[in-house]
Amino acid sequence: MIDEKNLSEKIVAMILKKIVLPLFFTAFFAVNVFAGNCQIVVEVTGVKINGGKIYAKVFSTEKEYKKDTPFATFVLESRNSVITHKLDLPEGEYVIAVFQDTNNNGKLDNNFFNIPKEPVGMTNYIGGIPGDFNKRKIQINEKTVKITLQLIEL
Repeated sequence: MIDEKNLSEKIVAMILKKIVLPLFFTAFFAVNVFAGNCQIVVEVTGVKINGGKIYAKVFSTEKEYKKDTPFATFVLESRNSVITHKLDLPEGEYVIAVFQDTNNNGKLDNNFFNIPKEPVGMTNYIGGIPGDFNKRKIQINEKTVKITLQLIEL
């Protein structure tokens, strides 16, 4: 004869082990991984209205920055002299670089000396040689609301 009480306990234990606990750990992991995301506004100033798209790259490590393999990218239309874009990023250190593609070829053009021919901007940049990741990085956290990047013609 089957012991119904023992069978019920085994079914409840199996449900806990196979369904409830994995769901709990998945939810716990998801909340902790995404809890540090911050929504910021990237503001680009000095835009030539209808002068070509604005290309942006977000770098999260020095390796990404050196190899030009961004963590994230986005493209904006140049409808105003100041444009904004909302961006969700995990807390951390980043370099954000932008350029206006004035000849609409989808890339940043440089002269013989590797100086940009098109307007450029990046975090912690006021012109000159861009420098390394550590000079240009900014800290993104829950207190970061807006980052302003000025396009500069060199």
